[in-house]
Amino acid sequence: MSTVDSRATDLLSAILSQAERVPDRTALVVGSRALTYRELDTATASLARRLVAAGVRPGQTVIVYQRQNLDTVVGMIAALRAAAAWCVIEPDRGEQSLQAVLAATDCAAVLIDGQDPLTPAGVAATLAAAPQAGLAVLDIAEAAATPELELPAQPPMRAPAYVITTSGSTGLPKVVVVSRANLATLIGSRDYPHTEGELVTFSAMRLIWDGSLMGLAWALAVGGTSVLPDARMLPDVEAVAELAVRQQVSHLVSTPSFYRLLLPRLAERIATLRIVTLGGEAVPVRLAQEHYATLPDTRLHNEYGPTEATVTCICHVVSDGKRHIVPIGTPTAGTAAYLVDGTLRPVRSGARGELYLGGGQVTDGYAARPGLTATRFVADPFAAEPGARMYRTGDLARVDANGDIEFHGRADSQVKVRGVRIERAAVETVLENHPAVREAVVLAESDADDAVFLAAFWVPADSAAIPPSTGALTAHCAQYLAPESVPERFVAIEVLPIAPGSSKLDEAALRALLRAPARRPAPSRATWTELERAVGAIWSEVLVHDEFDRDERFLDVGGNSHRVVALHVRLEARWPGAISVGMLFDLDTVAAQAGVLAADPVPSTEPVDSAPMTFEV
Repeated sequence: MSTVDSRATDLLSAILSQAERVPDRTALVVGSRALTYRELDTATASLARRLVAAGVRPGQTVIVYQRQNLDTVVGMIAALRAAAAWCVIEPDRGEQSLQAVLAATDCAAVLIDGQDPLTPAGVAATLAAAPQAGLAVLDIAEAAATPELELPAQPPMRAPAYVITTSGSTGLPKVVVVSRANLATLIGSRDYPHTEGELVTFSAMRLIWDGSLMGLAWALAVGGTSVLPDARMLPDVEAVAELAVRQQVSHLVSTPSFYRLLLPRLAERIATLRIVTLGGEAVPVRLAQEHYATLPDTRLHNEYGPTEATVTCICHVVSDGKRHIVPIGTPTAGTAAYLVDGTLRPVRSGARGELYLGGGQVTDGYAARPGLTATRFVADPFAAEPGARMYRTGDLARVDANGDIEFHGRADSQVKVRGVRIERAAVETVLENHPAVREAVVLAESDADDAVFLAAFWVPADSAAIPPSTGALTAHCAQYLAPESVPERFVAIEVLPIAPGSSKLDEAALRALLRAPARRPAPSRATWTELERAVGAIWSEVLVHDEFDRDERFLDVGGNSHRVVALHVRLEARWPGAISVGMLFDLDTVAAQAGVLAADPVPSTEPVDSAPMTFEV
């Protein structure tokens, strides 16, 4: 299955062309800040000159190390103008990613926001220990003079455009280098209908994930307006929805789990919305049905693609929600897709096979990991051009009766949680490094709203006199893993079960434990106030357990920033306007929240809507 003809579009050349063609059109909106194409041209040229003056050379990497804001995108494009590659890392989420990129690439500079209190002071020590000599650190928020120098000539299209990390089985991130040609092929494959002067894309995602480029890169390349939420908005579904409505977006990109929350907040408020594109997770049939029931005139796309094949390369236009599964579709322009067996022979029609991807979006592999690259990026025997390679996705798929590809899970241990690809083995390794854990198995499970979460089953070490609490295990994992990789359920077991008549792990038996009553008794609530018990009941619903006391922190008992939003949805339905999302990060115990609610104890009669417990943006 192949569509290898593509109209490749170099991102930087296209942006500079739009700055000449429509200089006063709004190019970029991030949160409350905006830039026209003329202003974007000026800002990126100035920063690019600062980078060159600081020693950045063609082909090197510039790390944009800051929370998401308008300057993040300026830093990305400035890196391209300096003939370098960008790599976006958020200070509060990516210390391992920072270390991996510094170790694997020729990094020349790090852009920080010196005015952001969340930029950790420890970054200086990390950068000081970097293998690169003379690594420059530039404050992007600083009002610095623009050096008088010529920008370098643009490198060949094989040069890197950006660097991004993805999960590795050892717990260490893999560093993927995406070329300008790869990115150009992606942009050229975006053939969505739009009206000149009316294209407004909205990426309800973080820039640390390449899925955000589906809207950002395409819009800037064709002269549209790209809109993104900033870091302050990202935990707040209401704020994200308000931004989309205020900007009257025409094309929206999101993960399915976050879109489930956005959808009711967009109904009858955004007549300009033409296409919604979902990616990063499987799209539940129920969500497709809800979309067309709510926005019948807005087309729904389901897109698929791994980081190693430049964001997205297979697309399906969902006509309705009547199929038993929402397909991922057919290859986009510039991509070839193959379903093969273990000997790389095509499987028969309708049979499952492993999905391999070829074409112009297949990257060169993993930086400083030649062995791993050789196992995942192999010669393409189906391509006409000599030397072509294809990427082994590790995903199982089949072609349905309509000719569309259906996704049927992983052939290995990878799963996707809130749009982020995770190696279960990496999480297991971190857990087994805890002194009180002898063995651990991590499984992916879905809740009632089809949101995927990780559940960890662990066997205590013989030396563990007192088993660690859920909060202690959560804190241990959070120290070494990205937030999406931290399990949301921890179940202690005496021994890992083996399936009858087999030497394999009995996953069904483990999953059954998730539906069993809690093995450890919950703290007594006899002394809790009536309000504390009401708040505690909502906590139990969101956390899917009741092993917490009224003075324990939400984040220490299985909560995370995404579940904070789910908690707020339920509290808001019961006590409208009493507690904002932002307050929940400070009022992070049952007692504290009940104390605030005591000033207005009369609950709403509105029922609490069912909402996904977790999502990512």
